[in-house]
Amino acid sequence: MSQHFSTIGQIATDPKLFTPAGGAAFCTFRLASTERRYDVGKQEWTDTETNWFTVNTFRSLAQHAKSSFSKGDRVVVTGKLRVRAWEADEKRGTSVEIDADGIGHDVRFGVSVFVKNPVPEAREGAAAEATEATAAGQAEPPQSDLGAAAPAPTATAPPTDPAPTDPGFTEPGFAEPGVAGAETAHSGDGFTPRLASA
Repeated sequence: MSQHFSTIGQIATDPKLFTPAGGAAFCTFRLASTERRYDVGKQEWTDTETNWFTVNTFRSLAQHAKSSFSKGDRVVVTGKLRVRAWEADEKRGTSVEIDADGIGHDVRFGVSVFVKNPVPEAREGAAAEATEATAAGQAEPPQSDLGAAAPAPTATAPPTDPAPTDPGFTEPGFAEPGVAGAETAHSGDGFTPRLASA
């Protein structure tokens, strides 16, 4: 049984992209999600227990995730929650996984720039328009805003809840079963948000 689930957390491992023979690309990484609460007695923000998830992405979302995220990024993940038992090297455990439908940077503590992949038909139309403009004797073809990055938003005052510090993400006793497939180096594909400190 699976259910829809959303969480915010910090990527604890570098995303790994796999392309199994004859199968769809998928990317996976570990996510640490720690709830922060304000302690009125201490007059400070404190961390509660950390929940660990394995996040799985598929097809184009997998390729975009590999290009967009790295260890330490804070992200918002939504998808189907799955709990399964695993066994490897005489060890047994339970894995809590999210088959992601969507992932994005958590922009509470920074900014992210979104670059949209152009639609193939639009790219062909823009190329034809540029050729016609050049043939008509125009000095420069008309400019197209397809794929153009929007200007970065102006930074605002920092939030009252300070950004959590990176605890190093060591999870004692965790072992993940191996995943078949060859890891693939992935070039930029037009969807390359970058998280900058606010």
